[in-house]
Parts: sequence; structure tokens; C-alpha cells
Amino acid sequence: MLVSRTTVTSLSYISSFILGAVIVLSSSTLWAQADGVPIEPWQLSPMDPQWVEQAEKLRIEGKLLNDKLVSAALSQPTLDVIELLPRRTESQDPKWVAAHARKAVVRIGWYFLCPNCDKWHLNFAGGYAITSDGAVATCFHCIQPNSQTMREGYLIAIDSEQNVCPVTAVLRADKGMDAAIVRVEGLQSEPLPLNDQTSPGDPAFLLSDPLGISGYFSSGMINRFFWLPGKNSGDPQTLRGARDLRVNVSTDWAPGSSGSPVLDQFGNVIGHVAVIHSLSGNNRGPNPGQSSPQEGEPPRSRNPRSTSPTVIILHDAVPARGVKLLAESTVIE
Repeated sequence: MLVSRTTVTSLSYISSFILGAVIVLSSSTLWAQADGVPIEPWQLSPMDPQWVEQAEKLRIEGKLLNDKLVSAALSQPTLDVIELLPRRTESQDPKWVAAHARKAVVRIGWYFLCPNCDKWHLNFAGGYAITSDGAVATCFHCIQPNSQTMREGYLIAIDSEQNVCPVTAVLRADKGMDAAIVRVEGLQSEPLPLNDQTSPGDPAFLLSDPLGISGYFSSGMINRFFWLPGKNSGDPQTLRGARDLRVNVSTDWAPGSSGSPVLDQFGNVIGHVAVIHSLSGNNRGPNPGQSSPQEGEPPRSRNPRSTSPTVIILHDAVPARGVKLLAESTVIE
């Protein structure tokens, strides 16, 4: 087939134009964010093949604690010594906090056999390392086995390098505080210090996976410290008293964020995500003794019969004070 000089010239022009467009597009993509900033998927895949493969390998090798062993360990934790890090005192900008949080992230949850099918699934929430040897704090309700949602389950952790790691022991557990500390083998996530010297108005930051939205970073402030309903006479300097203490924080979270660390401007943990609840216009607050909804439930009013629209959604966190006292305790109270 013969091709005229004009045709060759036109094709060359078109090729040059396409190549230039590709270069411009590539350059624009490179300029769209700073060097080293990861681009997240829209949502996490709960059945990410790399995680499933690693979890199944650990299960077959017998390296994972099953739901029965975890349930027993929550009642009788090991009480091993936990050596906490000193809190940081050098203020950083929010970009540093975001990058630091990404290096420290731990996802913790269950690799389980579904009661409704014969398939294995993954379900995880947040956590955070508090020592250099793999002690990880999270919510009690994140690691409490539920026989209604799984026939057989194994507790796992996923570190900041996307490695699936076995949970080997429960070090501390306090259902009333909604806090637990476990030992994770081979964890690559950076440990975080705890800071219990905070006040309303202090900055707060959170990196979590609300509703599976991957790596969502938000900022806010500490709103207030408060007692749980009907619990207003304890000593917050003691483990028993701190069990009933909570803090409202205005960072963004949703189901899936449970156990994720709320950080200050220094990169210390000031609390972890516990509960979301909403208040309507004719609902001034919970009745004494009324239980709070769990974080895994969708936001709802304290009064289920209320027809008034929601006017405020409160984010309750477990303060670092409680986690610190729990880590330092050597007896089960």
C-alpha cells in the first residue's frame, strides 16, 4: 500500500500531538499532589486478595487466635508489662500529622467463616500501636467475638505496610471503657505516644476508614470531656473512674472508624474512636443508664420514637487517660 507524503506528514503531526497530550496529561497528574502523597481507592475492598491470601496462609499454619481463645483472653488478659513512649512536645503542621498517622495506622479485625455461606470474609476497624514491640490499642467491641456474625473467626491485624499480622495475645481488656490492648507479631506500623494533658479547644486529627472510605483524614478540636450517663462521681485519675470518662471530638468518623487514634498537633494519641450518636430537637440527652449505640451501628437518635430532625451528631472517644491507666495496670479490676 502506497502512502502519500501528505498522509505521512499528517500522521506524524497527529502522532506528535498525541504524544504531547500524553506528556501534558502525565505532567498534570504528577503536579496534582506533592511527591510521595498516595492516591487512595474510592473504597477499601474488604476482600482484598493480598489480605485474604495472607490471612488464609496464617490460618492454615495455625498462627492465629480463634474466636474462642480470644473470648477467653478478654476475660483473663496476660497483664504483661507495657512500656509506653514519652509524649511528643514539638508542634507539627497538619500535613506532618497526616503523614505520620499513615505510618502508624493499624487495621484490626476478623477473618471469619460466614454463618450464611461457606465463604471466608474480612471485617476490620481501627487500632494503633503504643509500643515498639507490637502492643496495639483498639476498642473492646472491635475484637469481641460475635457468634451471630461468624461461625468461626480469627483475629488479625493489618499494618501500615499492608502486611497481615497475627494477634498473639490480649494484654489488657476493659469492656466498660471500650478499650483493649493486644500483642501483634511482626507489626511494621510506627508506635504512638499517649497524651492525657489535653483541654477543650485543643486541635484534633483523625485518619480512618469511615464506611470503608480509605484513608480519610480530617481535623477538628476537642469539644468537651464528660461522664457517661449516670456516672458522675468517679475519680478520673484512677482506672475505675477513667472507665466512665469520654471526650467529644469534632473530627469526622463513621462506622468503620472504631478504634482509630485521634491525634494532637504533636503526633500523640489523645483518644480513640468509640461511638457515634445523634440528638434531635426534642431530645436534650440520654436518660441515666440508657446504653449508647455502638460505633458499628448507623447514627441514630437517643429517642427512637422521635420524629424531629437530627440537629447534632456527637462523636464520643475514649480518652488517652483511660488507655494509659489501663496499659499501666497490673491487676484486673
